[in-house]
Amino acid sequence: MSQEVKKKRRKRGRGLFIVVLLVLPIAFLLFLLIDVYRRADTAFIEMYEPIGEEVPDLRSAEGLPSLELGEDPFSVLILGLDEGRSDSMMVATVNPNLNTTYLLSIPRDTMVDIPGRWTTRINHAFAYGGAGLAIQTVQNLLNIPIDYHVSIYMGQFHSLVDAFGGVRVYNDTVAFSMGGYDFPLGPVNLTGSAAYYYVRMRMDDPRGDFGRQERQRDVLVAMVNELAGVTALTRYQQILDSVGDHMRTNVTLNEMLTMSIGYHSALRNITHLTLTAPGSMINGMFLIPIPEHQRLEMSDRLRAHLELN
Repeated sequence: MSQEVKKKRRKRGRGLFIVVLLVLPIAFLLFLLIDVYRRADTAFIEMYEPIGEEVPDLRSAEGLPSLELGEDPFSVLILGLDEGRSDSMMVATVNPNLNTTYLLSIPRDTMVDIPGRWTTRINHAFAYGGAGLAIQTVQNLLNIPIDYHVSIYMGQFHSLVDAFGGVRVYNDTVAFSMGGYDFPLGPVNLTGSAAYYYVRMRMDDPRGDFGRQERQRDVLVAMVNELAGVTALTRYQQILDSVGDHMRTNVTLNEMLTMSIGYHSALRNITHLTLTAPGSMINGMFLIPIPEHQRLEMSDRLRAHLELN
């Protein structure tokens, strides 16, 4: 065999080796993505919970927002559940045209008329009729459509945080200790167990339940930020196992992927809002009646953000 032929074979061999080096990582990544999608699809099927037909459709004229083009604003009701009631309640409105998200905290003791029931605390709505009745109650309160809902079982909250490898928040109000954990002022790294106590404390907070709601909101936002980062890829199996067990939602996997891509900038630009008012004992129950002018102002602000007429 001539030297020239040997050289050509060596060149072809090196070329093949380089091609293999390039193709293998791409093939591995494709396999990983396919595996992630398959497992994620299974998890989303497990936690899917549609909105019941009894919930009034406040978008009947135009239907649900179209997420595919990333142009239509949408809303999400986020419920933190504890012992059958919504211990925390937040409404997110997401506007991709303004690249902003409003995250409204609703105090659990807010006085409302629950459809088909009576006047009581808003956190009783879930106990009486699940996510559907909670959605109806919030729609009546704010006069906005609720397009999606996410329910998180706070009793197992710690496993969800651990699935992310912990989260980092900023405590800017009061240093405290609870459950054997210390929470100083400033940046705080939370494991799952620590996060469970961090979001439950209210007795030592000068803002009471409002302070607890803010801590719950901060941990939730931290988890969303982790979900959008590398952590979601490196720990996807732990995350999927946890959300499948401890979350319920009417968001499909494809809708979630569309939101994370088309609405990415808006979801990372959050303005925090809250309904606040003094509470008092009414008929033997501590309730927070929201002044009508404040309710209407908040309703108008959210409707404008959702680009509703």
